[in-house]
Amino acid sequence: MKMRALAWMTGAALALPQMVAACAQLSQRVWMCDRGTAWEAAQWDQFGDGATRLLGDFVLDFNDQWPGHDITDAAATLEEQYATYAEWTAADVAVQPDVLHIDTLESPYAKALRHIQRDVWEGEPYLQTVMLAQVGRARIMLWLQGPDGMPVEQMDAASSEIVSMLRDSCADAISCAEDYMPPQTAQKE
Repeated sequence: MKMRALAWMTGAALALPQMVAACAQLSQRVWMCDRGTAWEAAQWDQFGDGATRLLGDFVLDFNDQWPGHDITDAAATLEEQYATYAEWTAADVAVQPDVLHIDTLESPYAKALRHIQRDVWEGEPYLQTVMLAQVGRARIMLWLQGPDGMPVEQMDAASSEIVSMLRDSCADAISCAEDYMPPQTAQKE
């Protein structure tokens, strides 16, 4: 999928030792605290310097150094910074994604600009949510992908859940403990 390949090419997502905890460290300053959710048992797919999380039909890629992240200053809004990203990526694709929905999600710990869209990678259509999230003082880009036939409502719910789990620290005392063991890892089918 295009965004997964893009995340690999930018290569800045870090494979960090906290990945076994339910507060999974997605970048140096962003965690996904997922204890008690299906994502707690998601499979990690390591590649080079980065990692992807796999859960059923979902693929979650993330990166704090997406194309254009360093072009705008820290005062830029999510919308301004996303526009820079969109300009950079538009130059690399022949067919632009079909954007179905744009909105902003807010939780007590994060705010995310969300684009739900249908896209094509190497001739294969798929459903994707691209989110630029502000978590504390950090920003991270997340790409949640699913099969083309997935209902948009399912993608909407899954991406909303992910934003609700973002934190700027490993905030769950239980799952951040050194002796915590997450449940059996879910396998991608």
